[in-house]
Amino acid sequence: MTPPPPRRSQTLVGAITQAVQTVQAKINFSKLKLKPNARVPELWVQEAGAEQAEVYPLLGDRYMLGRSSKTCDIVVRNPVVSQVHLSLNRDSQRQSLLSTLFRPPFFLKDENSTNGIYRGKRRVRSTRLRHKAAYTLGPPELAAAVRIQFIDPPPWYVQAVRYWMYGVGGVTALAVAGVLLEWQKFSVQPLPDSVQGPFVVLARDGQTPLSPVTNRTHTEFKNLSDFSPYLAKAAIASEDSRFYWHFGVDPIGTLRALVANVRGGEIREGGSTLTQQLARSLLRQYVGTQDSAGRKLREAAVALKLETFYSKDFLMLTYLNRVYLGNEAYGFEDAAQFYLGKSAKDLTLSEAATLVGILPAPNSFNPVRDYNKAIELRDGVLQRMAELNLASAEEIQRARRSRVDVNPKAKAQLDNVLAPYYYSYVFTELQQLLGSELAEEGNFIIETGLDLKLQSRAEASLQEAVNNAGASAGFSQGAIVTIDSQNGEVLALVGGVDYKKSQFNRASQALRQPGSTFKVFAYTTAFEQGISPGTTYSCAPLDWQGQSFAGCRTGGGSLDISTGLAQSENVIALRVAQAAGLDNTIRTAQRMGIRSTLKATPGLVLGESEVTPLELTGAFSIFANRGVSNPPRAIRRILDGGDCKIPKDVKTCRIIYSADRDPQLRQPVLSPDIAETMTSLMQGVVRGGTGRAAAIGQGEAGKTGTTNDNVDLWFVGYIPGSLVTGVWLGNDNNSPTSGSSGEAAQLWGNYMSKSVR
Repeated sequence: MTPPPPRRSQTLVGAITQAVQTVQAKINFSKLKLKPNARVPELWVQEAGAEQAEVYPLLGDRYMLGRSSKTCDIVVRNPVVSQVHLSLNRDSQRQSLLSTLFRPPFFLKDENSTNGIYRGKRRVRSTRLRHKAAYTLGPPELAAAVRIQFIDPPPWYVQAVRYWMYGVGGVTALAVAGVLLEWQKFSVQPLPDSVQGPFVVLARDGQTPLSPVTNRTHTEFKNLSDFSPYLAKAAIASEDSRFYWHFGVDPIGTLRALVANVRGGEIREGGSTLTQQLARSLLRQYVGTQDSAGRKLREAAVALKLETFYSKDFLMLTYLNRVYLGNEAYGFEDAAQFYLGKSAKDLTLSEAATLVGILPAPNSFNPVRDYNKAIELRDGVLQRMAELNLASAEEIQRARRSRVDVNPKAKAQLDNVLAPYYYSYVFTELQQLLGSELAEEGNFIIETGLDLKLQSRAEASLQEAVNNAGASAGFSQGAIVTIDSQNGEVLALVGGVDYKKSQFNRASQALRQPGSTFKVFAYTTAFEQGISPGTTYSCAPLDWQGQSFAGCRTGGGSLDISTGLAQSENVIALRVAQAAGLDNTIRTAQRMGIRSTLKATPGLVLGESEVTPLELTGAFSIFANRGVSNPPRAIRRILDGGDCKIPKDVKTCRIIYSADRDPQLRQPVLSPDIAETMTSLMQGVVRGGTGRAAAIGQGEAGKTGTTNDNVDLWFVGYIPGSLVTGVWLGNDNNSPTSGSSGEAAQLWGNYMSKSVR
């Protein structure tokens, strides 16, 4: 007879019973086998007196620990432990990244035990288990207390992220604390008066300005709506795309700048917001001018306080009214009137983007000084505006296809600049000394080493050489640099034949192959290693690193170093470099001030690696100064025109930089004996070698240099203990010439003979 089917209630009870039995099923840890190197959380249980702990891998979601073998998964037969002492439960809600990084996977709960759970002397009811956290079952004073420890080492990348976030948090906390301390040291209500002053660059006499000083009236608008609607948008796109989002300091921009600086190994980006730029301009005396973490902290404090007391629109208005735009123009109204001959309220999109684009270097890249560069920068601002949807595609396209009409009065004023190549280089050096952010602000009085008479002779000598010898020899450009070897001051610098036609500074910017002038570094290295100037080397052809080099022009046999240098024999210099070592030669050149990239190949000795005339002339100045280095420097002093004890009295202005306190000056890099030996050998170059055309009867020394196809023509020479002058002749497009280094030596002699007298 078939039994009747179970009633519904019986079925339900059976299901519940089975479920309870399933939930309460114990883990048999003795049968668990893990893969090698498996990473799972573990609970270590060590009874009093035991030599080592029992290890329990926690693979499941819930475990019970106690004396009861029926109820508990982890059985500890100890009188201190209750039948069910505690439970371990996995957190099933861990989903976010932050939870993964900072929230431990298990938490522990006391299941009403008699003797409790202790962390040290503190009883714990429930807690999250962290790696290496240890507890005792029962008070720690009990001799039979059981020790448990949770082990769950996080992966290395989780550890790295944790420490990174802890570090960022710590640095942020310190920065906030520093800002709060600085907050009490200054006031932003009311704002300081607008401070304008000339950006004056003075010649060596301390009186003659290189650019005409004008007394233009400064104008500020009262409302943001008075400006062209394109100006604020262009400024945001170019300088601070999150201006209306941040609170004065942009953490995203700061982090990006920090990463860029770390990658580059030097400070290239500042990450400053518009508010920080304004803070630096308004409270320069408090913020300071030095490039340091302290200045950035003070700058941030001012920016945060400005954002607290003033609206975004007011800060934008103040920025547009006061930002420095070069050539004594403070604010966009001044700049629009000077560069474009119109008001800032009437600027088109193209014009607004042009003025914003010159903010990084307004004295060098304005539309009057360098129209093509200004247009290139304008297009960059327009592109950024397009990316941020700050103008329509039609407006952007129309602006790109528009010409910017330059104010003819501004052009006439800037055309009257004395020594324009020297003047432009001063601003390059200013950025190197103060950093690009501070240098662009202006209101500086800059004293230089420019000798107006030497500069005038250098300009005239270069033009004469190009017009006469250049016409027949096929070179159309050149550069001249004159340095005082005793202090490194650049006395004259000519970067081309005509600044109006080309603003490219060939003295400081052009990388050219130096030809045989570079041989001096190989010879210097050899002498430092004890090789004598009288040592002879074979004139036979040479094979080196897979390259073949012809023998001496004078034929076979051998020549000593003195004759080889005087006659500029390549194979002698190559054999000397073989003996001295290419890497050692590179180190010598770098020690003497060559900063351009140098490659350890045989061609290095013959001038294959490119250098600028300025750095090569600076290196030769060490020979002239008996081994003591004074790096080339155009700027003598930088004064803060807005911080003078007596207004309009330059002598009372605060000194920001003084060359005579520069730690790089007066550094011995060669022994006097080595320098004098090189001078003696290079005097032979002028007396009876390849540099005879440079002879002026003043004990002059120097070295010629010519590259393949006579592309580059060089002579770098000096009067010991006095002036050093480097001359380069050639063409911008690297086309061959029919000239020789003799033309460069001749130019040197003509110019220096007048200069010495």
